[in-house]
Amino acid sequence: MKECILVSNNMVRDAKRDVSRALRESQRDRLAALDAFAQGMMELKTLRAKVKELEAHVDGPLRAAAKEAGNTASDIRNAERIVNGFDLKEEFGRDGAEAVMDGSGTAGPEWQESTEGE
Repeated sequence: MKECILVSNNMVRDAKRDVSRALRESQRDRLAALDAFAQGMMELKTLRAKVKELEAHVDGPLRAAAKEAGNTASDIRNAERIVNGFDLKEEFGRDGAEAVMDGSGTAGPEWQESTEGE
């Protein structure tokens, strides 16, 4: 009869261990998903900040340089209209390839690299 009690205790111990392991694994998956979400949010926040910097650069020094070069407001609006009409996904492919415009208006490696000395 004592053997039955020992077997039952072993089964209970094993069951507790299995439950604890399952709980740890579910928490690990939950935390991994939360971590991935937080990383995505940080990347998004970083990109939004870069977009604001780039907008300020385009609206400030690049627009001023275009005006100083003799372009009229109409010329600049026409360039804006043309650029806004481009579908970059069609133009550069749908494979996720990115194009970042450099200071000369051509696709360049990274905007920061092309504008560091300004």
